[in-house]
Order: sequence, then structure tokens, then C-alpha cells
Amino acid sequence: MTALRLFDLERTPRLYHDSITASANAKGCMDVDTVKGCTMGMRSEPGGCYGECYAAKIAARYGISFEHSVARGFVDQWQHRDILVRQLRQHPLTWYRIGVMGDPSHAWDNTLRVIRWLRPAEKTAVVVTKHWETLSDDQLSQLLDVDVVVNTSTSALDTEPQERHRVAEHERLRHYGIRSVLRLVTCSYGDTEWARDRRLRQDRLMSLGPVIDTPLRVQPTNPRVVSGDLLTTRRADALGGGTLLSLHDPDVFLGNCADCPDQCGVEGDPMRNAPVVDQAYLFPVSDPDDRPPPVTGDVEFRYVKTVIGSGFEQQVADLALEDGIAHRAARKNMQIHSAVIVLIGGDFAGFMTFQDNREVGEFCLLQSVIRPDLYTDALYRSMVEAVIRQNTAELPMLMTTNPKSKFETPKMYQSLGFETYLKASGFEYMLAGDPAYHRLKTLAHITMTNVWDSTKGDWLRLKKEWNRLIDETGEAMSIPNPAFATREGCWQGESGFANVVTGRSHNGNASVLDPVACEVILRVFTPLGGRVYNPFGGGVQFGFVAGASGYEYLASEIRQNQCDANNALCSQFGNTKWVQSDSSTYEPDGLYDLVFACPPYYRVERYVDYDGNPPAGEINALSTYDTFRDTLFAGYRVAIDHLKDNRFIVIMTGDSRDSKGAYHCHEAETELFFKEQGLTVYNKIIYLEAEFTRLAQAKKTLRFRKFPKREQRIIVAFKGDPQTITDEFPPIGRL
Repeated sequence: MTALRLFDLERTPRLYHDSITASANAKGCMDVDTVKGCTMGMRSEPGGCYGECYAAKIAARYGISFEHSVARGFVDQWQHRDILVRQLRQHPLTWYRIGVMGDPSHAWDNTLRVIRWLRPAEKTAVVVTKHWETLSDDQLSQLLDVDVVVNTSTSALDTEPQERHRVAEHERLRHYGIRSVLRLVTCSYGDTEWARDRRLRQDRLMSLGPVIDTPLRVQPTNPRVVSGDLLTTRRADALGGGTLLSLHDPDVFLGNCADCPDQCGVEGDPMRNAPVVDQAYLFPVSDPDDRPPPVTGDVEFRYVKTVIGSGFEQQVADLALEDGIAHRAARKNMQIHSAVIVLIGGDFAGFMTFQDNREVGEFCLLQSVIRPDLYTDALYRSMVEAVIRQNTAELPMLMTTNPKSKFETPKMYQSLGFETYLKASGFEYMLAGDPAYHRLKTLAHITMTNVWDSTKGDWLRLKKEWNRLIDETGEAMSIPNPAFATREGCWQGESGFANVVTGRSHNGNASVLDPVACEVILRVFTPLGGRVYNPFGGGVQFGFVAGASGYEYLASEIRQNQCDANNALCSQFGNTKWVQSDSSTYEPDGLYDLVFACPPYYRVERYVDYDGNPPAGEINALSTYDTFRDTLFAGYRVAIDHLKDNRFIVIMTGDSRDSKGAYHCHEAETELFFKEQGLTVYNKIIYLEAEFTRLAQAKKTLRFRKFPKREQRIIVAFKGDPQTITDEFPPIGRL
């Protein structure tokens, strides 16, 4: 038997996290982006504005979908806000910037809300925007109540309508009495007709004032550079990006923001228009220069079996709430876990909680914080190492890291032997130990609810790998089209909607079982090392996944050509077999730990054997739906008799319509059949497929008020007492 190969999963774009952060950029100013990503900008020009958007490039480098704007806010009412306020107050500049890695205009109300909440920092908000979404009059009036300078970004590189709109918004802001400057992306233009026109437009924009001159940072492969439209200069002193610029003025400022004469249009004292009165701070404010340096001596890492009862409960809770990201450690139900407490000179300085779960067989690192006034990278690393030393059973170790956290970064944990196995919702899920251990957790994360979306990135990544393994096996065994072998054209032939819409077939116009759905069902609903029986075998996917994952698999299948193809494809496993038989009457040998079937929709596909005809008894060729249903249920009844007690039967099915367009209600009849057999209907799962061809179909069917199906149903029934599930099936552990 060949074990399932572990493979590197390709990174697919993820969305930005919706928790707001404050960080100093390469030019020394504080960025507080109320929106990450730029939907309208990416829609206007692929690759970002002018083809040189550094924010889009950074997002692509980290596998983030920059074309999806995400509004970012506070995770709680006070603590998170106060952390950002403290960071802003400790920064030397009198202002902070909004609109670095996304345009705040995509969520103006959220941007205004964040600015109001950050007023205790007594800093001016510099809002950089291209006005993709226009400020309403009400929003403009709100800007008058806070201290803001709006930087309207435009350029002669914009289209003329874009330029007119942005200049008009700049003038509208000034008319309202709001401080507003034009932030011009400038270039050094060549001597082409296009360049001469753009130079005239740039000169006109420069005359409008007040203007901040921002030279375009450009790649040498940019088509405008190659054609001579734009001229470039390399400047090693240019901070905040590449050193190749299109520099029309050699004297323009390129250094640190603290030394810039423009100061993004901020003049005089901060909070000039909106002083904060009688503000009650939730933390003491002190000069950062007065803080003592981090203590490096007399450090103790004290293990406590649980935080509750250790004497450190309140200190852990206070520091967790102050940190914000680790706020869950303040809860009583989280303080039941073990921890390493950091003591410096006998005083509390930080903590890390963890769970040594011998029952499940995993060691989970949880929340961690070091007091900001004592934090050093070395101290934090030493604390984590002290926690890892508590893993005396050498269990697989799990950690959920936050790339935006000061402490729990993927880079730090990679240096300790952890590897990322999943990126989701702005977090990286990491493992140190057996690389196969995370598999069930990955599958649980991509399903999680009873709606399984097979069109999402992580699902598609796993599906691509399974299909690659099946295709490679088919090539080795000289079996063409292994994913749908023997069933080419069985669904609608050349009239399939994929042919109509794209001009080519999809999966040979055959329905193909999703191998990722197979793996989730197999691993979630089968005990380790269990036996699986499929009374209506069909394609190769479930058997291939079962064999590759180390399970025994038997399928009954009425078509000899399908049995031969599948048995050849799975011959490497030795524990996987299709038997040619009438599935409605075939009696498998012994008892099984899972029954699974994915039968056809009635009369939607046509299945044939070597002679080009459906074999006698092939259920999709039966004369009536009632006969089809009764024959199918007869096979289920035999399978249930061979299912062990306290085990699952899983049917992945759908419905079809009769000649009058009415549904047969096959899914409902399947559920009622299980109840009549004394089983418990335990899960009803919706499996979503791509909607592309369904949209084309809808153009034909909606005139009849028919909505095309893009889902299948996975009906999970249980034979026995559901109270035994936690005893009979292994735990999944922490997700």
C-alpha cells in the first residue's frame, strides 16, 4: 500500500484581517489603515493604479487579495482602542496617516468612527484618498468635528474624468473649510506625443496648490518606461520603496517623514480644530523617554498547572486586556489552562498559556503577552522556549499566529520549528511535529458549518492535489481521463452547458465526485483504520482517497468497465476493490464502519458498459422514478444491515425533475427512509458547486421560474445511540 503523499499547498489569496493596527512604516510615519485593499482601484486598472501600486504588490507578495476592500475596526470597546492610542502618543510625529494599504473611501463611515475613537491620542489624522466613493454632505460635516487633513491623490496619469472628479472633491473640501491638499503623483515625461500632453496636465495640476509632490516609483519593465514616455532616475536616498523613480524635480524631498517640509499638509499644533476636553484616559500617559530599559537579569519562568489558583489570575487578566489581541486569557474558562509566568526581579512581567492535552495527543500554545515596558524579542523567545520544554511527551505542537501581532508572529515560530499549514481569516495555523497531524484540522477549518463551499481557495488547493494524484496514476496505468473514466459524455453529451458557454466540455461532461468532500466524510465519520462500503460505487474518487489514506474500501458497481478502470487506478493500495454486481442485492462480507454512496440523479446521466449500453438493472436506466428509488433504497437497506452499530451512513445526493418540471423530492424521501429504518438523521449538509454554468442555464430557465441547482445534499444518518459518538470516534482536538 502506498501512503498518501504529503504535498506543499499553493498559496491562494486571502482577505485582510478586520482588526485595525497602528505601525510605523519605512519612512517613519504611523499608518492606521481603516480600510485594507482597494476594490475600485484594482477594478479600474489591473495591478493597481498606474500599474505600479506598491500596496497591491506587497499584498500579492503575502498572498492577500488586494482587490477586496476590508473595513478594519476595534475588537472590543476600550482595550484595543487604548493600545492604538498609546502607540500614537509614543510616536514623535504630531500626525498619523490613513490610506496606505487601502483607500479609506471604501468605508467612509468606518473611517470617521475610527478617527473619533483615536482623538485621545491628540494627533492629526491625514487621510489619503482617491475618492473612489464620494463623501456625503453629512460625512463632510463630521470631518469638521475632528482634526483631519485630507490628501486627495491624483496625477496626470489619471484619466481626464478621474482627474476632474478628484480636483473637484479637493475644492469641495476646501469650500467646506476642511484642510485639503492635492497629493500629486508626478513623473518626468519624455518627448512623445502622449508624454507632452501629460506634462501639460501635470503643470496645470502643480499650479492649483497646495500640492505635495510625490514622484512615481516605477519598474524598469513598465511599458511607459520602455516606450520612452516616462524617464527614470535611480536615487539610493529614496526611502519607502524602490530606488527607481520618474523624477521631474531632482530637489523633491525623498527622505524620512520627520524631516519632510510638507508634513502631509499638517500645520501648527495637532488637534487645532477639535481639542479634546476632560478626556479620562484608561491608562497613565508618560514620556516614552522616561521608561526604564527592559530588564535582562534575574528572570524566572514559573510553571503553573492552571492560572486559576496560581495567584496570578488578576495580573494575567489585566495584561491580557491591555494587550487586546490576547484578551481571551482574561476569561475564567481560559484560565483553567496551564501557563508559564514570567517574573523579573520577582515582579510579574508576562505570561503564556498552553494546553498539554494527553487525551487528544496534542500540545497547544495559546495566548501570550510580555509587558510593553519590559519586552524584548529575546525575552519573548525565552518564554516560548520555556513553554515548549513543558511538552515532555513530545506531542505535536500547535500555534495560531497573527502576522500583525508584535509577539505571536509566524516568523518567530518558524525559527522554533513550526510550519504553517493553513492561512485563514488573517491568521496562520502552525504545527511543529508530524506533518500529517494537521490534516483533519485543515479539513475541519474549510468545512466548519453545514455549508461546504467547494469554490473557495483552500478547498480548491486540496482538490487540485487529489486530482493531480489521480491523473498521475491514470497516466502510469494508461487509463485516459481517470477522474471520469468510462463515463465521458454521460451527462448531456455535447449539449452540456460547459460546451455552450465556454466551447469545451468540463470533466468530459460527466459528474465527478469531489475528492475533498470524500476526504472530509472519510476522516470525520470513520474510526481510524475502519472499513468502508459503497453500495453504488460509481467513480474512483472515494475509493482512491480511502486507499491513499489507509482505509479498507469495498464498492459494488453494476458496470464492468467502471470496475476494471477503478481497480486498476487503485491497485497500488491493495485494500480497495470494486465488485461487479447488482448493488441492490449484493451482500458484502462482514460489517463496516462507514457506508457511503453518491448515487446518480434519476435520468440525468446515461451510464453504459463495454457494449455501449446500460447493463440490466442499472438504476439510471429504469423506467420510472419510483422503481429507481425503490431499487436504490433496497441497496441502502442491505448496506445498513452490514453497518456496525454506532456508525454513520452518508449519502451525497441531489434531486431531479419529472417531465412536467416538478422535483421528485428525492432528498426528503432519503431522510424519511433513514427514519423508517430506525436511524437518526444527524447532519444535513449543503455542498455548493461553482455557479458559472448555472448562470448560463438560468437565462433559459428563469422564464419558467426555475432556479438552477448549484448544490448537492449530504445526508448523514447514525445507526445506534448518538451519545456514543465521543467514545467511538477519535477527538478532533483544538481548532
